Amino acid sequence: MSIVTWIRGKLSKSTPGAADRRRNERYSVSSGLEVIVDGAASDCRVDNVSAGGVRVLPAVAAPVGSVVTVRDPATGMSLDGEVLGHEGGGTRLRFASEDAGIIVSTWMRMAGEDGPSRTA
Repeated sequence: MSIVTWIRGKLSKSTPGAADRRRNERYSVSSGLEVIVDGAASDCRVDNVSAGGVRVLPAVAAPVGSVVTVRDPATGMSLDGEVLGHEGGGTRLRFASEDAGIIVSTWMRMAGEDGPSRTA
């Protein structure tokens, strides 16, 4: 079993609720992040993260479906994604690679874990 497979099993919900269709737990994290759209970077804060994506604040000025790069300015780590939607002053982004998302979300949680979150 690979480490990514093991982590995926730990992050996956065992019994998702009817009202919550997400496959992975979301975790509250407050960390700086850049969201790059068409070469223009926006400074954001992560509101929550999962293996599938992140919710960032404030909202990113990009239409749903836009391809983005999420970059941690402290480490230079970056990951491609897509804008899923805008709500509550923030933007929901899906990681292009769930395997990479597992690594990124685990790393972000370890950097500032507040526990599972059912918001956003």
